[in-house]
Amino acid sequence: MDIREYIESGIAEAYVLGALTPEERMQFESDMAVYPELAKEVRALEFTLFQYCSANAITPPATLKEPVYDALLNATGSMITNHGKTGKQIPIKPAYKKSTFNFRNAAAVAIILGSLSVNYIFWNQGHKEQLERIALQEQLTKIQADQKLLASQLSDFRSSTAMMADTGIQTIVMHTMVKGHPMAATLYWSKANGETYVAMDALPKPPKGMQYQLWVMQNGKPVSMGIIPDGMENTPVMQKISMVVTNGEAFAISLEKRGGNAAPTTLYVMGKA
Repeated sequence: MDIREYIESGIAEAYVLGALTPEERMQFESDMAVYPELAKEVRALEFTLFQYCSANAITPPATLKEPVYDALLNATGSMITNHGKTGKQIPIKPAYKKSTFNFRNAAAVAIILGSLSVNYIFWNQGHKEQLERIALQEQLTKIQADQKLLASQLSDFRSSTAMMADTGIQTIVMHTMVKGHPMAATLYWSKANGETYVAMDALPKPPKGMQYQLWVMQNGKPVSMGIIPDGMENTPVMQKISMVVTNGEAFAISLEKRGGNAAPTTLYVMGKA
């Protein structure tokens, strides 16, 4: 027997897929015992099918069990008894018909197996390309966010430069009020129209549940100018204060519980006008 020609006929694929008659299957298993090459070929085919099925396995819903049983019970043929035990009776088909396996069928089986392998390769490659596209999209999104941040910082820098050049704007540097903790913030104040901008250049991120609050000293008493938005600490970002202030001796920033306080609790920085 030419064992290679025997394998290439497709009979090994038909054996793995269960396309042989009982007689042909018995003969093939007998040949496997004589020719180790046949057994090796079968193991390789089974492994390929196992890999493909594992990669594409889908767990059926639990609700599918009963319809399958009902479909089997409604099929024609003899019944398998349950030997007195409770449970479903599953019908089986009558005796096997003679197999129509031939070389043409063997070739078709081989094509099916080859198609499964190729489909698995393409699926794996497509999945990899999809992950790469997602990673590239994430990088692009980050670059766009960085560009927006840089544009915002540039705009703030230009606004700050323009304010410092405006003789009608007072630049008030607020220095630390906590010994051993160097902190600072800058306030731009137009006394003429009451506009105020604040930049928290060197203030730490407030603890959880806390916020910074801006104050103006008027007639020796602190007056709240409102809560400073989160995320401005340690950045040159400027925030326009909505409150109009046309007089004041000094400005300060305190750390308060979230939502603010009626009077300053802990002053962090302060600067005279």
